[in-house]
Amino acid sequence: MAEIDPVEFGRLLNAVETLTGEVESLRDDVKQMKEQMTGAKGVAIGLMLAAGGVGAGATHLVERLFR
Repeated sequence: MAEIDPVEFGRLLNAVETLTGEVESLRDDVKQMKEQMTGAKGVAIGLMLAAGGVGAGATHLVERLFR
């Protein structure tokens, strides 16, 4: 069996450490995006409820004007 070259082994360790750091960074980015999407869903639902309330109020106002 061939011996492992210490220089190549060092390069391999460095590459693994770099890759580990990149994976952790990507994991954090995905977690942030998930949190932002959850907030965006809440905002979208809030906007729909507000639009429905404004529409109902306008309808009520028009009904009162034409009675």
